Amino acid sequence: MATLLTRATSSVGPFVHFGRRAVTKILASALVPAILVGGGTPALAASDTLTITTLDRNGKKVAVTTTVVNLATNQSRSVKSGQVKKLPKGTYAVLASIDTGLVSTLGASVVKVSGAAKTTLDARKGRRVTVGLSPAPAGAGLETQTTAQVCTAHQTAVVRVEAIDLGDGELYVIPNSSKKLAFAAMRVWTNRSGEGDRHAVMYSTTTGIPSSPSRTFSQSSLATVNVETRRGPSASTSTGLRVQPIDRSCGDRMWGGLLDIDRPYRTKVFLSPGKWDIFTTNWAETKSGSSWNIGGLSALRQVAAGKSYNLRFNQSAWGPAVELPVVLNGRLSYSLNDMFADPNFPRQSVEGGDKATGTLTFRGKTVKTVKDRGWEPGATVLSYKVKTAGWYTLTNTASRYYPEITFPAGMLSPRTSVTFRFKAKPKTSVTAPVYAITMQPAGLNLYNQAKPGSTTNVPLKLSRPKGAPDAKLGKNPKVKTITAKASFDDGRTWRSVPVKKINGTWTALVGNPRSGAVSLRVRVTDTTGGYTDVTIIRAYAIG
Repeated sequence: MATLLTRATSSVGPFVHFGRRAVTKILASALVPAILVGGGTPALAASDTLTITTLDRNGKKVAVTTTVVNLATNQSRSVKSGQVKKLPKGTYAVLASIDTGLVSTLGASVVKVSGAAKTTLDARKGRRVTVGLSPAPAGAGLETQTTAQVCTAHQTAVVRVEAIDLGDGELYVIPNSSKKLAFAAMRVWTNRSGEGDRHAVMYSTTTGIPSSPSRTFSQSSLATVNVETRRGPSASTSTGLRVQPIDRSCGDRMWGGLLDIDRPYRTKVFLSPGKWDIFTTNWAETKSGSSWNIGGLSALRQVAAGKSYNLRFNQSAWGPAVELPVVLNGRLSYSLNDMFADPNFPRQSVEGGDKATGTLTFRGKTVKTVKDRGWEPGATVLSYKVKTAGWYTLTNTASRYYPEITFPAGMLSPRTSVTFRFKAKPKTSVTAPVYAITMQPAGLNLYNQAKPGSTTNVPLKLSRPKGAPDAKLGKNPKVKTITAKASFDDGRTWRSVPVKKINGTWTALVGNPRSGAVSLRVRVTDTTGGYTDVTIIRAYAIG
């Protein structure tokens, strides 16, 4: 029998393994209340009822928990078939998944409730859902997963029922031409051992459930995404690769697992045209033996037929996110929590778990100190009311902290720090006139290692994202100098390295040692005397 689950369409939950059988999910958009409660609903007349009958593929009456949606209000509720349910007058969609052994049949109907209304969903009328590729993928260890949804056809608040076939069952759907309903189907082909290519294709209707719910895609019509996932800075012991179609009226956020592996890899993912979320999940084993999802990365990509794209996850040199101090209505603030961002995804930390100490000084005196001792209940922010105009220096020093797990030996980016020196004034709303610095070591292998004794080019990306909608950005400060240093003993001693412009990008040239790891420190100073200084301990390894 299928397992019934519920979750919001907007969530991206952890991977759940169900075994090789059909799985059913009820999905309601986060914009739609799941149950009609409280006041404000129409009064129920004693004669206004709905009775839902559900028949399996053998014609036997079965009890199914259906989803009933008021199409005028988009409010939904769970209703068990075979029972008389009182409802306010109106037009409703009834969505259900009916199981017959390992076979799931999706069905939907639209019914007007006025008096004693009845509707029947008969799984015997279901048509088989097939999604194929031409030529078909082949290879040892190939696994497939087919997912289908029936939905209400609504632009912003869609309610869906989903069923999944993990390989040894079948999926069917009952056709319905109503413009109030829609349909989507997706299939993935994968080899979880890490070998071979991966494929994911999906199609959907905007209105109606088709009488022939099948589609075959030509492999030449797919986009190619070259995915590389490295090891080194992550605290995980294994990584998963997933895909979800995005911005689809029906089929949005259907979930496809492509890979779970304990080593770095390169793979080709072939996708049907459209917008997809391609994301990783990082898993670590706790000291008690449990497996926890400790973070991951998400890349939204609009892909086109015949085009190729590249994605790299877990790049070296995890460091401070591209966040700048802001002054809003005279109050200076800076969050301490995003100090371990992948340079390819620089807006936030990849994984949870860190400690941090933030300090603010003015005229050589510390005026504010804030500590994040790890796993605080909310974000930790250094906040200070600017009383006097002048030069302020803000420093945030962070270290990885996850007491439930043991960090891998030689883990990269265990500690980072950032210092900003800038002018601030009372009663202003501005983004600090300094730069964020992202380091991107080039030429490393899948373990984020450089060859012993080689030279590594480290492109330095400078950026000035607006700190808040009301924090004026102002003109970018004029860069005066960019300096870089490297350490081969985890930051105990430092040596200067040259910085040159290569193809228009400032680049640090680091002569590598014969073994160990390389820490990096970069300072960007502007013509007014302001600067940003970023340090990443063990930015990349030698091997």
